[in-house]
Amino acid sequence: MSTNLQDAPITGAETASRPGHVKVNPALRGPILLATDGTAQSGAAVVAARLLAQRLDRPLEIVSVLEPQLAYGVALGGTPIYVPELDEARRSIRLAAVADYVGRYSDGPIPTVHLRLGAIAEEVAEVARERAATLVVVGAAPHQRVNRVVAGERAVHVLRSSTVPVLSVPPGFSALPRNVIAAVDFSPASVRAAQTALLLLGDGGTLTLLHVISPLLSDTRLRGIGDHDPAGAVQTLFGRLRDELRPFVPNDVTIETNVRTDVDIDGIIGGASSIGADLIAVGTHGPRLLERIFLGSVASSVLHAAPQAVLAAPPPTAGDALELWLRISGTATSKQPADWAVALDEFTRRNTGRRVAIEIDDPEIGAQMLGRGALVGVTYDPHDRRVEVMVGDAHRARRHLMHSVPKVDSIAITADERGASEVLELRHGGGHTLVLVTR
Repeated sequence: MSTNLQDAPITGAETASRPGHVKVNPALRGPILLATDGTAQSGAAVVAARLLAQRLDRPLEIVSVLEPQLAYGVALGGTPIYVPELDEARRSIRLAAVADYVGRYSDGPIPTVHLRLGAIAEEVAEVARERAATLVVVGAAPHQRVNRVVAGERAVHVLRSSTVPVLSVPPGFSALPRNVIAAVDFSPASVRAAQTALLLLGDGGTLTLLHVISPLLSDTRLRGIGDHDPAGAVQTLFGRLRDELRPFVPNDVTIETNVRTDVDIDGIIGGASSIGADLIAVGTHGPRLLERIFLGSVASSVLHAAPQAVLAAPPPTAGDALELWLRISGTATSKQPADWAVALDEFTRRNTGRRVAIEIDDPEIGAQMLGRGALVGVTYDPHDRRVEVMVGDAHRARRHLMHSVPKVDSIAITADERGASEVLELRHGGGHTLVLVTR
């Protein structure tokens, strides 16, 4: 049972305008990669991959993986031994099968085939990384009345290893979708899913951004966003997400928003059904913002259950993810030192030359003002988890103050809604150091 809080597109709908041209979507990268073993009965995956390659002006490439086979030598007491000649024969058979399969469902020359030996999901993911693929296309088995889990299993296996979005295509796919629903929890992964979904939309299509609120969770969890009530918080986040997507939206595409109260999976599937969606887009995880359980299991369940094509996107790189958290939620927090160098570089890029104040609040020395000046830079030294902040005198270039913060436990960056100020918080021990920027 679901409750629709906002079905009408009046307040959430927005027809994006494009004065001149659309910026390059960050989800658009390298080739479209079709993963196949050449034995599928449906040509839907081939059709989808061809259409996307043409639409996005990207090459179509194929990856096919042979799992290693071991022969057993009787003379060795049944010990498994590797026989290279068997793999060479299998390679020839597989290449012929792939060429025949692709040729049956599309015209033109057979695309480049990357034939790998190893575990299927891992090898597909590795080729996708090496080729910087825009997405991986896999065929979904037909839904079974008794066991529907078969449908998205191939995509789920690939997705667990992939840093590239995965598109699961059911039988019957014949045209680019014109009605796409993107399930968003406003995390970087769901933003990436929405960005990628825009690449798949046909001309004149509609992208519906769907947020599902669990009836078991209190709406007060949303109150921290912009000091609004929960309903206002969701609309604030939708507004920021539309702003994030706007530069990449063609002028004939409409963006709508929808909020439903339901269990995650049922809300997504039900929301897609209610608007007749051709495709569902979902991120693989990202619970921190709304403290919700919206993990990879949701994407897996949607891949298994949805009769439509499903696009599942993993989160972007750590640096990009932190920047998205900041733009969408107003706060980006990380306890992973591997993320800090990129985040602090971006903080420096945004704020170099702006007036800053450095304050420390430590249990041993209390609260103190350490200095003011124009920001020169913030850097991170991974050897002793030390963050160094340099500020200078705008009128005397050779004068500067270097403040060093050792043994940092986490960093947090917060920006106000108007972009008038930004705060870098460095937590260490029982205290914290603040770098306050006034624009």
